Amino acid sequence: MATGTDIQTPSTAETPSPRPSESRRWLWSLLLGLLILGGIATIPLLDDPSALHIWTLIVMYMILAQSWNFIGGFTGYSAFGNVAFFGIGAYTTGLILLGKQPFWLGLSVGALVAAIFAFLIGLPVLRLKGHYFAIATLGTAEALREFTTVRDVGGGGGGLMSLPLPSLDAYVGFFYAFLGLALICLLFTTWLTRSRFGYALIAIRESEQAAEALGIPTFRYKIAAYVLSAIPTALAGGLYGYWSTGFDPPTVFNSGISVEMVLLCFLGGSGTILGPLIGAIVFELTSFQLQSSGFSLHNTLLGLAIALVTIFLPQGVLRLIQEFTRKPAPGSTRANNFMEGVRRVRRFIAANGI
Repeated sequence: MATGTDIQTPSTAETPSPRPSESRRWLWSLLLGLLILGGIATIPLLDDPSALHIWTLIVMYMILAQSWNFIGGFTGYSAFGNVAFFGIGAYTTGLILLGKQPFWLGLSVGALVAAIFAFLIGLPVLRLKGHYFAIATLGTAEALREFTTVRDVGGGGGGLMSLPLPSLDAYVGFFYAFLGLALICLLFTTWLTRSRFGYALIAIRESEQAAEALGIPTFRYKIAAYVLSAIPTALAGGLYGYWSTGFDPPTVFNSGISVEMVLLCFLGGSGTILGPLIGAIVFELTSFQLQSSGFSLHNTLLGLAIALVTIFLPQGVLRLIQEFTRKPAPGSTRANNFMEGVRRVRRFIAANGI
């Protein structure tokens, strides 16, 4: 006869305590991210204008990918129109600069305008899902591009080409401004992975219906994530506009920038702390190297590589590295993944009363 000591409780049978390495992964990711940004911070010491230019762009794309990660990686809403916020930041900052106002005022107003725009646009588009949401956001960005081209917005289709020229020393300042913004995004992403707000976004990504059944105000959280993704994107756009000393609508509202945000996250690992950083470094360095070597089909090759990564490594390069470096756990990986899937379906059925 079985005694009471022979019976396993659910806590011991189904929910083993997390391994220390798992619970501290966020800390190791943060430390590695700080190490990466710290290494990049030494680029100006090389006294190489070309390297400074390339790494300024790489850090800018880190910011854009990190910003997209808030709405696409954590919340699971693949926004293909985030370049709209980039363009809003660039145009707002540029117009304020032309009005002889301080640059930092332009940056702040640009971020505020982008946040308000994201809130207003988010009210209708965040009620859509899947490819409908993606197409709606892409259409919004294209509409803004057409509006700034046709209307006389600071020069119409010619864009803003007469911004004040920064001094030579200012380019190092721009580099560190981009780097500081990337650091803020890194710290915020780390907080997001450990906060109730972040857990709510992940719940929406995994199953929005189940999250609603659990009492999570999903629409408010989606709006908040969308606005949060707009602010650093607009700040990066404002920095880029002044750093480049001039731009036109096809440059700052280029839908290719939105696509690149998505690709960088998928390449590194969306919904992770380090994914956007690793994706930006790998993709942009490879792209610059292919361009400098005169390879005419570098965009085709990189697009094919990203497609293969998305198909065979949907969780990104970072997750592959983690799988190779983590200490093996009892049982096979496939079995663990299968059981996790079973538990997820079971939780969904219980939450929805099916």
